[in-house]
Parts: sequence; structure tokens; C-alpha cells
Amino acid sequence: MVCFFLTANVYAEEIDVVLKQKLDFFRVFPIESMPPQENRAQIELGRRLFMEPALSGNRNISCMTCHHPMKGLSDGLPLSQTEDRKGILKRNSQAIFNLGRPGHPFMFWDGRVHFDQSTKTFTTPDKNLNSEITSVLTSALSAQALFPMVSTEEMKGKPGENEIADSSSNALAWEKIVDRLKKEKIEGRGKSYSELFAAAYPDTPVQKIHIGHVAEAIGRFESEQFQSTGSPFNQYLRGKKEAMTLQQKKGLMVFMDRGCIACHQGSELGLNTFFASVGVPQWGTKPMQKDLGRGEINNETFRTMFFRTPSLLNIGLTAPYMHNGAFTSLREVINQYSNIKSSLDAFDLSASRRTALPVEVEVLNDSSSKTEIFRSVVAPFLRKGLNLSEAEKDDLEAFLKEGLTDPNWVPMNTLVKRPKNH
Repeated sequence: MVCFFLTANVYAEEIDVVLKQKLDFFRVFPIESMPPQENRAQIELGRRLFMEPALSGNRNISCMTCHHPMKGLSDGLPLSQTEDRKGILKRNSQAIFNLGRPGHPFMFWDGRVHFDQSTKTFTTPDKNLNSEITSVLTSALSAQALFPMVSTEEMKGKPGENEIADSSSNALAWEKIVDRLKKEKIEGRGKSYSELFAAAYPDTPVQKIHIGHVAEAIGRFESEQFQSTGSPFNQYLRGKKEAMTLQQKKGLMVFMDRGCIACHQGSELGLNTFFASVGVPQWGTKPMQKDLGRGEINNETFRTMFFRTPSLLNIGLTAPYMHNGAFTSLREVINQYSNIKSSLDAFDLSASRRTALPVEVEVLNDSSSKTEIFRSVVAPFLRKGLNLSEAEKDDLEAFLKEGLTDPNWVPMNTLVKRPKNH
């Protein structure tokens, strides 16, 4: 028994040495919290706006509906529902941890919102987005906030239902949203948004406030409030060797040795600038149409079915997984990477998942569709499959599920206290 513990301790010390070498090689360093922003009035405005249903045409949904702190800053759904809860979107709601940090120039699964830091220019779905709006925005995160508000399915509603949905352009819809906010009283506060706008932007007359100021305040709030730096993995990177268990460390070794880090790079284990296809099964509202992902943006047909590689921090809190919630557990995701072709062939939706949805859905599982999906995977090691052993799968799952979860964002802890920035 003594010999066993001596061997285990020696192995634990050796794995720490090897992991340190590998982490240094891949340039994975600890992330630190950003300091509190000076304009506290702007943060308070953004906090109120993040929870404000008046941003939606029918006053029935807010930003927090799809990015809830109790649901890993997502909505817990495989495919997000439409604002009237009668339909589903073609993708799910992404978690928004740490998106205000430097190095996040792309937003949405297909990266359709982009901010070029060097030129201070934005690329967005609205080609007519005017410079008056963009001059206020300082990040892709802020710019992202503009577009759910003018999406019929996400927040705006259908023409005939409200004055915002009846607008003939995004510009007019945004104007009406701001006009509505300026007249809105904040429940329980006795204050109006006009007062909050004046405090947050003291150098701008309230009559000059526009949707850019709204989006910037939301982005600033999200940037500060939704930081996550307290995972065992990040503590381990800071030198606290006991922060991760031996199994989690073995899982980290699998993560690096088997090539997962090729796409999920950096300290957040996910490059915001990287797009790839990993052969995710396609399913959605019947009749199903293929989701081309990045291939729909800027005529980038060579990136058909490519999606943005997200950070894996807090991945244990954000099920279901992939851009369309195809997999309900991390083990299913691991099995997908272990053998993509077999996973594609075996994929189907359970009866319980189908009946839980408000519309009839179908899977693209004919041979030609599955062949096309598999061909979109360009990385040779992924096409070949990682072929992980069951022990490797166990270790990798432990690292992903436990080693990357910030305890401050576990729902029960979130209930007890407001998440801290570590």
C-alpha cells in the first residue's frame, strides 16, 4: 500500500512537469480578471437593458432570456425558440463568458459580426449601418447586441404585431426602440431610461442618444459581469498544482496529445478567430435546409458548414452542444471526435427530444447529406478520428466537465451570490 502511494505521488509530480512543458509550448497561460470599468453609470444602464423586455417588439423577451446566468449564460435549449415560443431557430444560443476580453473580434456562430481592432471598422449583416452608430461602439460584443433586436424570430416579432416589427428598415426599428426606452419607467426604481442615459453618457444630450449607446452599454455590462477566471484549470495555470485532480490532468494530457488544442487554442481553449467543420449532424425544422455556417458569409463557400470554434471554459454548464445542440452530453461530443463517420451514421433524435419541441423536426441522414457533411471536415486527423480508448474518454470528460468549470458560475452558487470576477 505504501509503495502504491509513493508510485502515485511520483507519477503526479511527473505529469505536472510534462504538462508545464506542453502548456508553455502551446502558449497557454492563466487569464486574469479585467479591472472594473470607471463609468459605473454605464454598467448600471447596461445591466438594466440586458434584462429589459422593452427591447423586444412584443415586450416578451430580453437578452437574459437566451443568456441566463442559471443556464451557463445560454438558454439550455438545443435550438433556441422564436420569440413567440411557437418555432425554433436553426442554431442555439451561445454562452457569453469572457467575450469582452481582448481577442474576440467575431460574434455569432458564423462570425457575421466582426470588429477589426486595427482599423476600428465593423463588418455586420446590415451593409447600411451608419457611422453615427458605429462611432460609439468599441467591440464586436457591443455590435452583436444590435441584431437580435431586429430579427423577426429572435426579438422583433412579426409585422402587424407591434410598431417596431412594422419598420421598413433596421435603422427605423432601432430608432423606435430608443424612443420607446426614453419613455419607459424602470419598474421598482421610479426612474426613467432617459435619466440613466444622461448619467451613463453625460456628454451626450438625451435627444442625441441612439441605438449605438444602447448596444455599447449592454456590451460593457456583459464584458465586466460575465468574466470567468476561477476554473480549476485556470488555477492550475497559476501554479496551484492541487487545483486539478490526477484524472483531470490526464484528461488535459489527452486534450493536448490527441490534437484537441489544434483548434481550441489559447488560455480560453478556443480561438475566436478560428472556423472549422467537425462533421456535426444537421437537423432542424421540417422541411430541413442545410446550415452552411460560415459558407453563407461573404461568399466564403470554401468554408461551407464551418462554425466559430468557441471557448471550452464552463463547457460543463452549457449543454446541449455544438451549433445546433446535436449532442446532449460531453460524452456524445467526445464520441463524435473519436469517430466522426460512425457518429454521423448513428445519429438520430430521440422521441423525447422531438416531442419536447414546438414544431416537427427532421434529421438530414440520407447518404448524400452525410457524405457532404463528412467531406466538409478538412482536418486529416479529424477525418481519421481520434480513436480514443474508454479510459482516455473518461479522463478527457473529467477535464472538460470538471476541470474547466468555474465554481462561481455553478447554478447553485450563482443563486447564493452574484458571481465574482476572479
